[in-house]
Amino acid sequence: MVPEPFQWSERYAENSTPWDLGRAHPELEAWLDGLPRLPGTTRGRALVPGCGTAFDAAALARAGWAVTALDVVEGAPLAANRRTIEGAGGQVCITDALTFAPEESFQLVFEHTFFCAIEPDRRADWGELMGRCVEPGGELIALVFPLDRPAELGGPPHGYRTTDLLDALGPGFDVVEDRPAGSPVAARSWAERWLHIRRR
Repeated sequence: MVPEPFQWSERYAENSTPWDLGRAHPELEAWLDGLPRLPGTTRGRALVPGCGTAFDAAALARAGWAVTALDVVEGAPLAANRRTIEGAGGQVCITDALTFAPEESFQLVFEHTFFCAIEPDRRADWGELMGRCVEPGGELIALVFPLDRPAELGGPPHGYRTTDLLDALGPGFDVVEDRPAGSPVAARSWAERWLHIRRR
């Protein structure tokens, strides 16, 4: 099970958040930079589960997505990015993301350090979340990290492979792209991959 909210809050209070880059992931930034400019147009609805301090969610909001960002921790770490997200027509919800049931599905879901934060026995719940949230024809983009971190090291973060994420999704999703991340983060000890999936 995901640690209780107070445990995550303590990590933020102690500034013990090695997963937090203090910015959007450079691979996401590069992908967004490559999208065509659509001034004054909303690209669609995007979901960022387990958003943490929401730098990734804020980057998506600045790029024109109406973002729903989910996290279990309320408070200051989200404050500045919450304004960006809500100012672009999105929302931040403090909730257990694995139980989130949206009124509308999403054209895009961005996964970064959420799958690795949940206990492996709840990965099927993550797959069910994606089934509820990604609309037919919609896309799931994941940064698979920490790649191949040995299970005996425990977690979070729990190591996993692309196949673990695909197994949790089940049928109905097709891989569009699966490659090593082209914008590695020097501070991270484990490799990561860029995984782009589309729902049938």
